[in-house]
Amino acid sequence: TGALASMKSIFVAYIGVTFLSGCTALTGISPEYPKDWPPIAFSSGEECPDLSGRYQNLATYSFLPMTGANSLALRLLGEVKDTDLVVLVFSSETLHVEALGNTGTISEKLLSKDNNDFSCSEGAFVLPIIIDSGADGTGGYRSESRLYLRRAQDGAIIGEERSSGIGAVFWLLPVGGWQTFWFQWSQDK
Repeated sequence: TGALASMKSIFVAYIGVTFLSGCTALTGISPEYPKDWPPIAFSSGEECPDLSGRYQNLATYSFLPMTGANSLALRLLGEVKDTDLVVLVFSSETLHVEALGNTGTISEKLLSKDNNDFSCSEGAFVLPIIIDSGADGTGGYRSESRLYLRRAQDGAIIGEERSSGIGAVFWLLPVGGWQTFWFQWSQDK
C-alpha cells in the first residue's frame, strides 16, 4: 500500500503540474503582445503613465474573455450602456473618467489612489484585482484577474489583463492555469 500511495501522489502531482503549467496549451490563445499592434511607451517602475485623452469605448482585442470586457467604460465606471467615447484626465493621484454618448455625458467618476481605486506598478495604471469563486457538488474554483493599462507610442491605451485560476474537478482532480488577454483602446481623432 505504501508503493500504491506513492504512485497516487506522483500521479496527482503530475496532473497538477501539467494543468498549472498554463492555460495557453489548453486554450491555444497566445499570451504574447499582438505583433501588429503599436509598441508600448513604457514608463518607469512605480509611476503611472499619463492616460489623459479621448478614447473609443470599445477596444480591439486579442481574445474576448467575457462579454463587455472590451468596454473601457465598463472597466473604469461599472456598467455604462450606450457609451461611445471615454474621456480621461489623469494626475499623479487621481483619474477623472467621463463616459460620453450621443446625448452627452452619461456617467463620470473620480478614481483615487488614496481610495485604492488604482495603483501604479510596472509602469502601468493598475486596477484592483477581481476575485471570482464558486463551488457545487462536482467541484469548485477560484480565479483572479487584474488589468494593467499603459499608453502605446501612437497614443492608444493598451490593456493587459492577467488572469489565473485554480479548481478541483469532482473535488479530486486539481486544474489551474493562467492567461493574458490584450486590449487596445484607440484615441478619438
